[in-house]
Amino acid sequence: MKIRAYWGNIGWAFLLVVFLLAACSTTPAVKYYTLNSLNEMQQDAPEPVSGSNLAIGVGPVGFPKLLDRPQIVTRQSQNRVRVSEFHNWASPLQGDFSRVLAKNISILLPTDRVAVHPWTDQFSPTYRIRLNVGQFDGRFGEHVILNVTWSVATQEGTNEVVVKNTAIKEPVSAKDYEALVAAKSRALAALSRAIVDEIKRLSE
Repeated sequence: MKIRAYWGNIGWAFLLVVFLLAACSTTPAVKYYTLNSLNEMQQDAPEPVSGSNLAIGVGPVGFPKLLDRPQIVTRQSQNRVRVSEFHNWASPLQGDFSRVLAKNISILLPTDRVAVHPWTDQFSPTYRIRLNVGQFDGRFGEHVILNVTWSVATQEGTNEVVVKNTAIKEPVSAKDYEALVAAKSRALAALSRAIVDEIKRLSE
């Protein structure tokens, strides 16, 4: 009886070890996120304005190497960031940024003649928007910061019209990635409005 109990205890101990090893080897599923345009955020677009025949070229868009990665980067402090292995962008952030910006511009002007760099030889933009993103990160439960230097040029960039720097801060409503990405989309929407306001002014 003692021998049977001994081997029985070993069996239970073995099963416990197997269970613990299996639990330790299980990793969280990766979650994927994407930026949203004004339509997808269900934000109101302005009234139609004249100038819908404008053609707008968006790009190229420069991104810092820190953000040019699949993982979402959050700011922990002024000098420390966190790169999440389990919360990733569904597509490269630089391309997603350009796509949503172009979509927002087409909604706000409005015009369907908006293309993302590189475009075909048949497309000749009235205005070309170049952007260099300096910062596009944030803290959970605090805010997202988008800092961009951008320029508007005419006729394929041969004549630079204006150069501006825009710094946008959007609150993050909760301490999670869903709220962080939503704030990033709102920040990009604010940048889109600033660019469209400049295009309207130049088109008057």
